[in-house]
Amino acid sequence: MEADLGAKDQGMIMHQNGDMSTEFYALGEHWRSDLAFYQDEIRFLKKLMAGYFHHFLEELDFNVSRRMENRLSILDRRREALDDKVSRQLHDISQRCYEGHPMTSKIFRRQEELEELVAFFAKDFRTLKKQIFTLTEDGLSRLQKENDQDYQGM
Repeated sequence: MEADLGAKDQGMIMHQNGDMSTEFYALGEHWRSDLAFYQDEIRFLKKLMAGYFHHFLEELDFNVSRRMENRLSILDRRREALDDKVSRQLHDISQRCYEGHPMTSKIFRRQEELEELVAFFAKDFRTLKKQIFTLTEDGLSRLQKENDQDYQGM
């Protein structure tokens, strides 16, 4: 009877481990989707800065603009590195499942680390995006006021 209970417990552990690997894999795919979205957003922000900032650079502090462009590039490199880590994690999870091996504590630790890294990245991205939009809106407002004054002076 005790042997049966041990087999039941072992089956339960394998089942839970399978559920965890499925959860971890699904979460990893969700992160990859988010990171692809951030890639598109970063591309848009770079074009926004390149396409609009030159129209009112004399009004803006050039150093602030340059720092934001640098921070955006750094953020993009972080996104690439994070995407690589997520891809490696997904590969390791799928490999363990394919081979029928239980997940290791290393996979659990990396999953927790990735969760933190993705959360920090998202927070940093939102902060920078808000700063860029604020800078752009301020510059456009100043440019609009100048254009309005020029138009009224005609």
